Amino acid sequence: MGPRLPTAGKAYEITYVRLKFHTSRPESFAIYKRSRAGGPWEPYQYYSASCQTTYGQPESQYLRPGEDERVAFCTSEFSDISPLSGGNVAFSTLEGRPSAYNFEESPVLQDWVTSTELLISLDRLNTFGDDIFKDPKVLQSYYYAVSDFSVGGRCKCNGHASECGPNEEGRLVCRCQHNTTGPDCERCLPFFQDRPWARGTAEAASECLPCNCSGHSEECMFDRELFRSSGHGGRCLRCRDHTAGPHCERCRENFYRWKPRTPCQPCDCHPAGSLHLQCNDSGTCICKPTVTGWKCDRCLPGFHSLSEGGCRPCACNPAGSLGTCDPRSGRCPCKENVEGNLCDRCRPGTFSLQSHSPAGCSSCFCYGHSRVCAAAPHFREYHILSDFRRGAEGWRTRSMGGPEHPAQWSPRGLLLDPENKEELTAPEKFLGDQRFSYGQPLTLTFRVPPRGSPIPARLRLEGAGLTLTLRHSSSPSHLDARQPGEVQLKFLLQETSEDVDPPLPPFHFQRLLTNLSALRIQASGHSASPSGPVFLTEVRLTSARRGLSPPASWVETCSCPRGYTGQFCESCALGYKRETPLGGPYVSCVPCTCNQHGTCDPNTGICLCGHHTEGPSCEHCLPGFYGNPFTGQADDCQPCPCPGQSACMTIPESREVVCTHCPPGQRGEWLMPWGPASAQPPGVSPGSGV
Repeated sequence: MGPRLPTAGKAYEITYVRLKFHTSRPESFAIYKRSRAGGPWEPYQYYSASCQTTYGQPESQYLRPGEDERVAFCTSEFSDISPLSGGNVAFSTLEGRPSAYNFEESPVLQDWVTSTELLISLDRLNTFGDDIFKDPKVLQSYYYAVSDFSVGGRCKCNGHASECGPNEEGRLVCRCQHNTTGPDCERCLPFFQDRPWARGTAEAASECLPCNCSGHSEECMFDRELFRSSGHGGRCLRCRDHTAGPHCERCRENFYRWKPRTPCQPCDCHPAGSLHLQCNDSGTCICKPTVTGWKCDRCLPGFHSLSEGGCRPCACNPAGSLGTCDPRSGRCPCKENVEGNLCDRCRPGTFSLQSHSPAGCSSCFCYGHSRVCAAAPHFREYHILSDFRRGAEGWRTRSMGGPEHPAQWSPRGLLLDPENKEELTAPEKFLGDQRFSYGQPLTLTFRVPPRGSPIPARLRLEGAGLTLTLRHSSSPSHLDARQPGEVQLKFLLQETSEDVDPPLPPFHFQRLLTNLSALRIQASGHSASPSGPVFLTEVRLTSARRGLSPPASWVETCSCPRGYTGQFCESCALGYKRETPLGGPYVSCVPCTCNQHGTCDPNTGICLCGHHTEGPSCEHCLPGFYGNPFTGQADDCQPCPCPGQSACMTIPESREVVCTHCPPGQRGEWLMPWGPASAQPPGVSPGSGV
């Protein structure tokens, strides 16, 4: 027989099984159970007067501690033939089990008492010995009859429910508590996995605890290793809002947040400029050595073109650039007269790239006749110097509005009156043609009292009908410690130093320098210094002269257009003259007008005639010659066919030649057609008369 428990499939914890027989009790029978629905039948208890023979089990009622407690005993206690009716059989599931008194802590016994179905196997009758005689009629009168069958137990809810009830499908399930679920409350609810499931006991409910996912997930799983290391085994799944970690407690890779409860933001570190795509808690990325920016998305000053290798260093020519290059393109900001990505070449019409020049390159002068020039070879740097510690050297001074007089000199230098505005006038060696000083510095050296500064000064230039005033190009600079108290002011002889805006065009500034008639240093008043005199100790003008070293790269040599010659295109080429006679090097050169019978003086324009011609433009044949000099041929003028090659003339209407000055003793007209001398009448020579 195989009775089922009240609802098939539901597990129960069985405490006892009781059978009452209407007939005598069987000689051998057994109780079996299933621990789970559809599982194998497992022996629960054997009853037999012949345990070893019938069931292969020794007769036993107890176990020693440490032995497997999930074993079925076999006993002969209930196998007697008496009583003949109403005999009871009582099976206690925990009797003889050493852990019965610690049931709540024994998973083995908890599994032992768990059953979904019970099977009573009635295997052999008690027959009063009739089985020996084997009388069929007698044996067929024996039968089994059970008058009462009861089972004691409770729904298996593992201590997490106090009652069972049918579910929606009508199956009996536990009414689970303590955040557990399952027919037997055998597992934690999906989001209550923070510690391992455990059976509830009278001492501890062992409730399932919710996972801590920081509000960013409602799914988790139990992680035994995490529980061992932290005491919290709930590992969150599918964290939202860009979070990660066992408890969604941190931002996922390449995200950050300012504070623990603020949303995670993408780091957005530039993939080429950052060492890692992960930023710190402020969102700042870790940049490669040549990269900067919150997100490592731009180059450091002095670098450009961000790529996987970082940024490349700027290669701006320091002489031609105004600063560092563009961090994206690498293009350098050039000075006014400089061009190129690296500011390394002069613009057309300029030359001589120099670092101290505000414009970078000097404008070609070439007396205005060419815009193509280059640095001239074989010129060296040369300084025009006045050392006032050795004498005044012809410098003169005057107070503004007063008469000039020799400068007040002492072995310490020229004393500048701190009370009056003064003006110093340079001697002749600083004047004249100073075009080789264009773009170069004029340096004033002062001796000042301790913690003092030089007198504010300006430079005044006059020449070629022009007057202009320059401001110093830099702040006063102190010399080295070996010359304490000496300070320098520098003026660039260039239009960018002028006090006026817009400044004089470069050509006119250079034109002024070609004929510098006056150079004056204007001291506009004493600067705010403690006390003591200020001396001007030196004036130094940088210029150039022919030589080799050190080279003066700022001297030009011009590429002259047709009609001009000279290093600076200052002269007219052969066959050309000044458009205005004696007009000087600034006047344009035009072709000579000598009818191709000679060349002209390049300055006056007067022709030097050949081919037997004469006149300002070689427009006449010499006396004794005739012809048309305007055709520009070498034989335009032919000798007159007259005695002694005397003068002749042509008659326009007939184109005949007529001698006009016959020699004494000869008379008459010798007429001949217009043509070469070879066309004379036979027997007549050019020197004969008629």
